[in-house]
Amino acid sequence: MSNPSERRYRAEQLIMNLGESSIREDVLIELNNFIIEQSTEAMRMDLGFHLWNSELTLTILLQEVVAVYPKLLDPTLTMTECTRLCNALNVIQCMASHPDARIGLLKANIPYFLNPFLRISENVMRPLRFVTLSILNLISALAKFDESYGQEILLLLLDTQVVPLCMHCILHGDQLTRKVATLILMKILMQEKGLKYCCALPARFLLVIQVLRQLVDTFTSEIPCSQQLKYVVQCYLRYNTVRTNFPKQLIDNTFGIITHDDPEIPNMLHQLVLNLTRQPPQ
Repeated sequence: MSNPSERRYRAEQLIMNLGESSIREDVLIELNNFIIEQSTEAMRMDLGFHLWNSELTLTILLQEVVAVYPKLLDPTLTMTECTRLCNALNVIQCMASHPDARIGLLKANIPYFLNPFLRISENVMRPLRFVTLSILNLISALAKFDESYGQEILLLLLDTQVVPLCMHCILHGDQLTRKVATLILMKILMQEKGLKYCCALPARFLLVIQVLRQLVDTFTSEIPCSQQLKYVVQCYLRYNTVRTNFPKQLIDNTFGIITHDDPEIPNMLHQLVLNLTRQPPQ
C-alpha cells in the first residue's frame, strides 16, 4: 500500500473501527500490522501524527491500559490480555514517532499511567514482562532530546521518575528489559541536564553506579550483545569521575570476543581507561 491516499484511507478506517469496543481487540491487531507496513520513518511519522490528532484515540488506548490494573498481581492474567495491551502500547509508540505527539504525550502525563507496570519484581508473571518491555520501548521512543522540544521532553520525562524506574527494571528485569532500560539511562546521561539530575543527590548518584556495577556482574552469566555493552560503557564515560566500585571486567578483556565484533567499543574502552588513569580532581 504505497499510495499516500490509500494509506490515509486505511488509517482512517482503522481509527474509526477502534471506537467499536466489540471488535477492538481485532482492530488493534490490524492496526499493529498496518504500523509494521510503514516502511520509512516519514511514513511512520505521518501515521503517528494522524493517530495523535484523531479524536478519542488516545483515550481509548489508555482505557486498554487501565483495564489491566486490577490484574497486575493476579495470576489469572493471560498472555492474550497482555498481547492486547502490548498492541495498544505499540500504537501509542507509533504516535511518539512525531515530535508534536511526543511532547503532547508527556504533557498529558501518559508515563504516569504506565509506571505501575515498571515496578516489576523478579518473580513477576511472564506475560507482564512483555508489557514492561513494550512500555520501555515506548519511553525510549519518547526520549529523543536532540531535536525540537528535546530539552522540554527531557525535563518532563525526568519528572516521571524514569531514572529510578529504569534502575528497578535493570535490577529485576530479564535481559531484554535490562537492555532497553540501560538505553534510556544512557540517553538521559548523554544530556547535560540529565547528567546533572543523576549527580544532584549523593543517593541518586550512588544508586546509578551500584546498579551499573550489578548489571556488569550479570554479564558473566548472561553474555550481553555488543549494543548493550556499548550502552553501559557510554554510561561510565559520562560518569567519568567514578573510580570506586568500578567493574574491572570492562577493561581487563573479559568481553574481548564481544568488543572484537564492534570496532567502536575498543575506542570507547580506551577512553574509559584514560579517564580512570587521570589524576582525580582535588
